[in-house]
Amino acid sequence: MKRIRQRLRPFLAAALAMVVGAAVTTALPATPAAASYGSTVTVTVDEMHTTECLDRVWLVVCDTPELFGVAIITQDDGQQLRCEMALPAAGGTDIVTPSTVCAGRSVTGNFRVNFELWEDDSTEGGSRDQADLNAGTAKDWATTNLLGGRSGTSRWTTSGGPSRAIFTVSVSPRPTAIAISSPPPGGTPREFDPRLGEILTVSGTLSVPSALRFTVTAQATGASFVLFEAPFYGGVFNVTWDGRWSDGSYAAVGGYTITVADPVDGASARTTQARVIQRVGLAFTGMTSQPATNWQYRSGPIVIGAVASAAGTFRMRVLRGATEVYRTADQRRAAGPLSFSWNGRHADGSWATPGSYTFTLEGTADDGRAFPAASRVVPVSDPPPGLEVYALAEPGVPAVNPQAVPGTSIRAKVVAADHTARPAARITVEMSPAGWIGRPVTHAPRVVKTCVQTTECQAVIPSDILAGEAVAYRVTASEADGVPEMRTATADWRITDLNPPDPSQGPEVTLVPLWRASVPAVVGSDGRVNTRPLNQTIDVAYAPGSGYDTSTLDGARQFGNAVDDNAWQLLGIRSRVFPSSIGTHWSQVGIWVQNVPVEVTVSPDGDALCRRGPFSPVSFAETNGVLHTVNCRDNASGAVFSADSPIVGWHELHHSAYHEGDEYCCDGGYSYGDGRNTYPSLSACQRGGSDARTCNEITDGVSPTGWWRSDGPMADVMIDNSVERADDIRAAEATFARCGRGQC
Repeated sequence: MKRIRQRLRPFLAAALAMVVGAAVTTALPATPAAASYGSTVTVTVDEMHTTECLDRVWLVVCDTPELFGVAIITQDDGQQLRCEMALPAAGGTDIVTPSTVCAGRSVTGNFRVNFELWEDDSTEGGSRDQADLNAGTAKDWATTNLLGGRSGTSRWTTSGGPSRAIFTVSVSPRPTAIAISSPPPGGTPREFDPRLGEILTVSGTLSVPSALRFTVTAQATGASFVLFEAPFYGGVFNVTWDGRWSDGSYAAVGGYTITVADPVDGASARTTQARVIQRVGLAFTGMTSQPATNWQYRSGPIVIGAVASAAGTFRMRVLRGATEVYRTADQRRAAGPLSFSWNGRHADGSWATPGSYTFTLEGTADDGRAFPAASRVVPVSDPPPGLEVYALAEPGVPAVNPQAVPGTSIRAKVVAADHTARPAARITVEMSPAGWIGRPVTHAPRVVKTCVQTTECQAVIPSDILAGEAVAYRVTASEADGVPEMRTATADWRITDLNPPDPSQGPEVTLVPLWRASVPAVVGSDGRVNTRPLNQTIDVAYAPGSGYDTSTLDGARQFGNAVDDNAWQLLGIRSRVFPSSIGTHWSQVGIWVQNVPVEVTVSPDGDALCRRGPFSPVSFAETNGVLHTVNCRDNASGAVFSADSPIVGWHELHHSAYHEGDEYCCDGGYSYGDGRNTYPSLSACQRGGSDARTCNEITDGVSPTGWWRSDGPMADVMIDNSVERADDIRAAEATFARCGRGQC
C-alpha cells in the first residue's frame, strides 16, 4: 500500500531554553588544543528512542518505525564525512541493540560529530523522515569539539527533542613517520650565511597529519631552542631558519643539528648537516625595490632593500641623471638585510617627475673599510588622472550556495578615471552585519583590513558576520599622506546577502528566492542599516539560464561567479576596460539574483536567436538578465535580456535598461530603438543627435537600413560591445535622472 507522509515539526515557544545534551567523556578532551593529529574514528549508536509519529499511514495511523542512525564527522578544516547504519533497520520505537554507524574512518585534525536519527520506509514504498533530537530548529544533535590523535572513547546522550539517542565515539591515533629530505641527513653539509640574508630550508615528509616541533641545537655547545611548532595537515613540511637565535642574535659559525619531532607519539628525525658560515668580503647583495618598476609616489614610498655582509654605517642617495636630488641620513645597521624608503620629495621640496631615478647604497664597515656602492635604476611615472574604488563579494552571490563558505570575502579594486588599474597608498575595507531586506539592523562598522600600495584589497568576512543574513561594506582608497592635492575616494555602503533568506520577505519584494548580490545601502537616523529605497535605484536582476544548475554546489558557484563577472564588466573593470555609466552611478545601481532556473534554447525559426522559456521577471527591476551558456544570438525584449558573456550582457543591458537600439546591421534580428540613439532619417539625426556633424547611416556598406546614428566612432557599446559614446551616455543619464527624482 502506497503511503502518504506528513512531516510534523513541533512548535516551540520563543522563551523555551535550549537543553544541552549530557555527555560522559572518558578520554576525549572537549576543549581545543594547540595541535591536531590524524585519527581513526568509529561511531556506534547504542540506543535509539522516539515518541514521534514518523511512519504515518493515511494521515491517521502511526505504524512501527524502522530507526537508523546517521553520523556526520566535520573536521576542523571544514571537510565532512557522512556515514549511516546498514539497512534495513529493525522495527521499534525503542532500539537498544548497538549498531555501527561509522567504522574506522580516517579523520584529520580536531572534529565534531553531528548525529541524526531517521526512519526508513523505502522498502515499503515510502520515504525517509528525520526524527527530532534537538530543542532548537535543527533536528540533529552535535558533540563538542573532539581532539584528534588521542586514544579514547566518549559516550553521548542527546536531549531536548521528542526523540533521543545514545551513541559512542571511539578514537584511535595514527602514528607518525617523519623523514627529513633537506638538509640531507648524510653527505655534504648545507652551508648558509645569515648575515647575507641567506636562509636554511628544512623540508621533508610525514605519513599522517601531525603537530611537529623543530629544534635547533649548536653542535659545539649543546645550546638549543625551539624554532617552530605547529600542526601540519599535508604530507610535507617546509620550515625556514634565518640563522638567528630566539633573541634575534646571529648564530655562531659552526655545525647545527635540526630535530623534527612529534611530541605526542615520540616519532622524530634529525639531520646534522646544517652549517652556519661567514663569507669573506664587503658587499651589498640582493638589491631590490618595491615596487620594482613604474613607481608612482602618490601610491606611497618606494623601498630599496639589500643585504650587507658586515655591520656598519649606511645611507641611500637618489639621483636624477647625474644630479643628486635626495640623500638619507646615515644609519648604523648590523650585518644582514637593510632597507631605505623615499616618499618622492626632492631635497628642494619639489616632487618626483616621470623618468628614471637611480638609487645608490653606500656604506662604511665598522672596521673602516668602504662598501662598494650598489645601484638600482627604477622608472618613475605619474598615475593616470582620477581615483575610484569599487568592491564586490567573492565568490559572487554567496547566498546562492546552501551556506556562505569560510573565506568568502570582499574584493576592492582601485582604478583611475579611465578605469585602468592604479595603485593606492592605502585601501581600507569596513564591514558591518546587515539584515534581510526590510529588516534593518544596528549599523556596527569596523575596519576589517587595510592594504597598502596596491591596486586591489581582498578582505575575508569575519566569521560572526558570515554567519548572519547579510554584510554591509564600504571601501576607501587614498593617496599617500602629504602629496600635493592628495585624493581620497570612498564608495557608498553596499549590502550583499550571505545566506539564503527566510521565505518571508519585505513588502517590496514578492519573488522567492530573491537575493542581493550588491545593492546600495543607507544608514538611517536611527543608526540602522538597510537597502536604499528601490525607487531610487536602477535594479538589475540576474537569473540562472541553461548551463547554470544552481541546485548543485559547483553550479551555484559558477553562476555566482558569472554574476560577479557581469557586475565587474558593468563597472568597466574586466576584460573590456573603460569608464561606464554604471560606475558613474554605482550608488544608484542594485545587482540582484533571482534563483529561478530559466530554460534557454535556440529558436527553430532559422535566425539562431536565444529563446527563453517561461519566466517571471522581478517586478521592481528595470532590467532582468538571464545568464546562460547556450550557443545562440542573445537579445533583449522589454525588461528582459539574455547573455552568454559579460561583454554581451553589457550591450544587452543598454537595450533593456536604457532603451537604446542597435547601431549595426544587417543579417536580421536587430532593433533600432525609439530615438534614444538611433534616428529614422538624416534630418532627425541632425536635430536630435549628440553631434549633427557625425550622423551616418547604419549599414554594412551594401544594405541601407534607413536608420541613422550620431556617434561617429565604430567602437561603440551598441556595435562591438565596447565603450559608451555621447548618445549612449545621454540615454543612461536620462534613465538615472528619474532615479534622482525617486521615479526608478
